[in-house]
Amino acid sequence: MPGKIKAFLTSPKGKDSLLTFLTEGLSMLGMVLTYRLAADLSKQDLDLYVIVRRTVNFVFPVILMGAMVGLTRFVAMSHEPARQRGYLRGALYWVLPLGALCVALFTLFARPLAWVLFGSVESAGLVPPLGAMITGIALHGVAYGYLRGKPASVTANFVQLAVLALVPCGAFLLWQDMEAVLWATGIGWIAVPVLSILPSLLARQGMKMRKERSELLRYGLPRVPGDIALGALLTVPGYVALRTHGLDVSGEVGFGATLLGLAAAVFSPVALLLLPAASGRLAVGDHAGLEKSIARMTWMVVAISVLLTLGFELLAYPLLVIYLGADTGPAYVPMARIIFLGALPFAFFNGMRSVLDAYFHTPRNGVNLMAAFGILLLGSFFHLLVPTPWYTMGVVLVAAMYWLGWATWRDVRYVRSELRRLAARDPGQLRLVVLIPDKEEGSTYAASKAQAQAFAQRGCEVTLFHLESRSSLSKLWAARRRFKRLLREQRPDAVHVHFGSVAALFGIMASNVPVVVTFMGDDLDRTGVHGIARPWMGGLFSQVSAFFASGIICSDEGVREHLWWRQGEAVVLPLGKDGAGSIPETLAFLREVGLHRNKEEAAG
Repeated sequence: MPGKIKAFLTSPKGKDSLLTFLTEGLSMLGMVLTYRLAADLSKQDLDLYVIVRRTVNFVFPVILMGAMVGLTRFVAMSHEPARQRGYLRGALYWVLPLGALCVALFTLFARPLAWVLFGSVESAGLVPPLGAMITGIALHGVAYGYLRGKPASVTANFVQLAVLALVPCGAFLLWQDMEAVLWATGIGWIAVPVLSILPSLLARQGMKMRKERSELLRYGLPRVPGDIALGALLTVPGYVALRTHGLDVSGEVGFGATLLGLAAAVFSPVALLLLPAASGRLAVGDHAGLEKSIARMTWMVVAISVLLTLGFELLAYPLLVIYLGADTGPAYVPMARIIFLGALPFAFFNGMRSVLDAYFHTPRNGVNLMAAFGILLLGSFFHLLVPTPWYTMGVVLVAAMYWLGWATWRDVRYVRSELRRLAARDPGQLRLVVLIPDKEEGSTYAASKAQAQAFAQRGCEVTLFHLESRSSLSKLWAARRRFKRLLREQRPDAVHVHFGSVAALFGIMASNVPVVVTFMGDDLDRTGVHGIARPWMGGLFSQVSAFFASGIICSDEGVREHLWWRQGEAVVLPLGKDGAGSIPETLAFLREVGLHRNKEEAAG
């Protein structure tokens, strides 16, 4: 055993892991020191700084738009430096303009935002630098995601340490005024990530970045609501407490949420290392090895989370007195003890979320986060409408965290079971659900049904699902329940939808596995469709489906030309009147998408 440990630590992977864990530990210590430096100014300054940091975490996902996770995933799966830089530039294509807009809005509306965030317009001077901090942390997400996926571990870890620890601590050490501290932090947060990626930005590109930008947006956009919900889970309780019990309780709730974030940060290295590793193993089909790694990580995260929670609950008073001082620390102890009960589920979520990001094409973490945020909102409305004690928002936050932890546990178990199933079967086997927008006895899509039969004759497991109604909301909802039940029972690798419009959008919104859409003509070219709303609504549904689909097949070149985006990614594979056209090529494409493989592996 000692020999294996030594061999691992001396390997490139082991050195990367050790450096990442060391960096995250130092970053966490830096964040701890930052709040202590704020407390040294005054309790009010600490309360204000807590609200500032919670607001940064709440807003920056709107600017980042899922680019951090997307960059790590796609850059890790790409081995061409030019394409990796294309992903980087594609992310900056929207992050830079949105960041500039954020700074402008926070400057123009400083007084009303100060009233909303801090309860008083007297704090308006803190709002413009807050906009710069939000932009800076979004740029950090871009730079860190790109460097981590590349991988450029040393640079990535330096950027992480500088942004999370060195810059904010340095700002407090050099300035005593909160406004100056925030400006210095915001400027530093912008400068460090920009300098770290400047060589890649100055390198000659030699290729367009439209495809990479499209891939990032398709992957990131569905995750934005979940990212916002994550920030809101740790921020909204403080805003609610501000309206019911004032700045003191709001700061205490925000500080408790910050402690949750620090506890979860213990497992950030797990997530950072697991996402590119999991994406790479999926790409090469190493399902058994990935399942074993996830199993080990699961029990390690649970064990450490339990110990962390018990340790804090027993030692909360002396720890906070030492941390914040004898005058300030005791005031934060009661709320911190309540909120830290949520550390176990939140730490588990933070440690294992990369598993779900790597495996699911759909934003599984986002769905869980939105549901947890819904629980938080219900508790918040109750607290605002009915007089309740000062600790209510802490209890509500803990309840939301336990739901989030349970949902993550459930989904990780599902992923592990899927990986075991994939590891035990023939690597070339494919399981499909083919969605046909017609009645079972209908003949409109006879060629599509014939193609599905041809897939089955080639060893593919095929199940047909007939979407009989596309206009009745009640029937669509009933069909959604049947469709999701079918997916749970069949556990397909992919869903193949024939025809765009409502059918394609239905499949994308209901499926948790990759969806490939075959466009056939008037689902994109609506000039021959009668009606007023029907032509443009159906066309819009088709284009939205094309944006979010995992793969696009067009029946001919003319159909592909009607796509608004992703024309270069769409493949032209004629279906043929009898469904016999391009059978091998279509099956290879479905295998590539459904099994997370590259083209060479899919063809083999």
